[in-house]
Amino acid sequence: MKLAPMRFKGVEWHHNPREIAFSCEKRVNELHAPYGTAYVQNTGRRNMVIRGEGELYGADCTQQFERLYALFQSGGSGVLALPELGAMYAVFEELKLLGTPKEDVLTYGFVFREVMELATVDRVRRYIAAAGETLWDVSYRFDIVIDRLVALNPWVKRPDADVGGREVALC
Repeated sequence: MKLAPMRFKGVEWHHNPREIAFSCEKRVNELHAPYGTAYVQNTGRRNMVIRGEGELYGADCTQQFERLYALFQSGGSGVLALPELGAMYAVFEELKLLGTPKEDVLTYGFVFREVMELATVDRVRRYIAAAGETLWDVSYRFDIVIDRLVALNPWVKRPDADVGGREVALC
């Protein structure tokens, strides 16, 4: 099975990272009351943290890393599309070069942090995709499961294909 490539702000990774880890937490307060009783208060989910490591291969691995670094330096938030896991708004928080560089191979690490407040849920039936958007981007924007979106739009061959300027059915 061929996985969709990892993407952030429209930039695709040449090779998917070999390792991706997610950290999800909730804000939980324990309130102590007299006589030894305690109450647990769940005040909601924190932004997810996505960490990973991977390798850049080939004679142009240094240029590949420079493109990732330029993306990191650009700042701001954008849509992060992850292989087999969906899309979310995120900020590129950390990029680092790991280990000793070898000929035609660079090992790197990264951290993204989800930006939940950018997710919007609009009740519309159709949407004209912006330039560079994919079904993953639309899936996250409208909180629709990607499988449902793919079924509603059979003209799209791959969910990571650019659908910019086209009308996407949402329900």
